[in-house]
Amino acid sequence: MKLKFVSLLLMVTAVSICHAQTINAIKLDSLLQKAEQTHSEAVIIYDHNKLLVEKYFGIGKPDQKIETMSCTKSIVGVAVACLLSDGLIDSLDIPVSKYYPELRQGQKKDITIRHLVNMTSGIQNNPNATIEIYPSSDFVQLALAAELASKPGEVFSYNNKSLNLLAGVIKKITGKRMDIFIRERLFNPLGIKDFTWTLDDAGNPHVMSGCQIKPSDFVKIGNLVLQKGNYNGKQVVAEKYIDEMVSPCSQFQGYGMLWWIDYEYTSAVIDDEMLVQLTNAQVSPVFMEKFSRMKGSYDSFDAYSKKLFSLFGERGREEIAENLDPKKLRYFKLVRSGAITYRAEGYLGNYIIVDPRTDLVAIRMISDKSFKMENDNFFDFGKLVLDLKKNKGY
Repeated sequence: MKLKFVSLLLMVTAVSICHAQTINAIKLDSLLQKAEQTHSEAVIIYDHNKLLVEKYFGIGKPDQKIETMSCTKSIVGVAVACLLSDGLIDSLDIPVSKYYPELRQGQKKDITIRHLVNMTSGIQNNPNATIEIYPSSDFVQLALAAELASKPGEVFSYNNKSLNLLAGVIKKITGKRMDIFIRERLFNPLGIKDFTWTLDDAGNPHVMSGCQIKPSDFVKIGNLVLQKGNYNGKQVVAEKYIDEMVSPCSQFQGYGMLWWIDYEYTSAVIDDEMLVQLTNAQVSPVFMEKFSRMKGSYDSFDAYSKKLFSLFGERGREEIAENLDPKKLRYFKLVRSGAITYRAEGYLGNYIIVDPRTDLVAIRMISDKSFKMENDNFFDFGKLVLDLKKNKGY
């Protein structure tokens, strides 16, 4: 009996050691050093649903809320999955005009909830939110009144203006202001009690950004996604709708329902099919003679840029823009493959990284009070997180 107990103890110890060794300690230390160097306020990492690291830097504190910037969009994405899970909407393909009859005109009548969450509504949008959105007193009405820049469902285009319309849509569906619905339906089951949400002058909660939350609560969103809607043994969101949320839209393989989708391998490809399309579009023969020599696959932006420079010189990008932009033609095709991870990303370098392959969830938060320079965006945070287990055969 004693021998069996000792054997069992050794087995448990071995599993514990194995689990502890899944993270490369040197890489983790390097990540945390860079987090501090880039003026991060908080970094939290979970491994197999267990807290691995919770670090605060500078003015960051456990009880201090931080603006999630555009990561707010991904929180709203989970809220939309809640609508589906609860049967409050049958699908994402419901026309927005069902809730706003003023859209029953021209091509606007074709805009659906799916188009809003996939960033494919076609609604005209200035990328700089300070130009049109922030000066507006009513973000929802601003979106409703906007013209179309493209046919709904045709083109992926990151669009803050159209997305703010979701605040109105969610209120029409639930009868509750969006942030109140999210508090009751999503945050309460996750134990998130302390948060604030920015409203416009008309009382609409921002969708493009605006949720302020503690880092220890922010990471719960990532854990919920990793666990396919389950949190502490309770199914908060139906698994199939979490799966739908992180499935790529047809117009752009790198985006789902307000979540970015990353792939282990991404190549920029220029092939015969693409060259034929450009020729048929009557692109300048002089340009095509040079551009046809770009044919090939490039596994990095640097490799693509070097070839471009060797053929076109310093005006390469300008020549491409002059010849292809007016006809809305692509410069290359992106081919994605390998393991898939999910990402919420916000201004200044706020992130949620979810890696289903290795059961890692990580968040990084920073406010404008800490942000000093462009490098503080910590652009490679996600890559460093995904590299933490690379030494173990992943």
